[in-house]
Amino acid sequence: MNFKKTLCIVLAAAAVACSFASCGDKPAADNGGDTAQAQAQAANVDVTAVADQLKNDISYEDSLVEFDAGKIEKILGVPAAGYTKAKVYASSTGATPEEIACFEATSEDMAATIKTAIDARLKAQKSTFSDYKPEQAPKLDSAVIVVKGNCVFFSVSGDSAKAKEIIG
Repeated sequence: MNFKKTLCIVLAAAAVACSFASCGDKPAADNGGDTAQAQAQAANVDVTAVADQLKNDISYEDSLVEFDAGKIEKILGVPAAGYTKAKVYASSTGATPEEIACFEATSEDMAATIKTAIDARLKAQKSTFSDYKPEQAPKLDSAVIVVKGNCVFFSVSGDSAKAKEIIG
């Protein structure tokens, strides 16, 4: 009996650990890296913490406000059912295209759908700012979009190098 209980506990723990490993890069076959280490890093990704770090560690011309789920769906076209965690910040005045959007999608397919929505948002912003404030266009041209497993990261700022460093 004790063996069966122990086995059930170990299997349950393994299932929980696997469920937390949804946001990492899948290790490439030729990367020579440690698969266990890559999986451990994947389990530690917190998209909301990344969004906050992008907001706090990069200087922005405008203040950024956080979107709620309704505004995320209205502005970005991403329904709440498509992600388990998200944090989105955007320019409070609309005078700059500065934005941060970080999602933990419900699946890799949904991550691809979210990336498509972000691509559409970026295209629309480029169209708007090319006429409205062309001096802001370089921020859009150097926007950072990264997909890692189920996670999608988007940053528009004056410091794309720092954004790439934070996203990793």
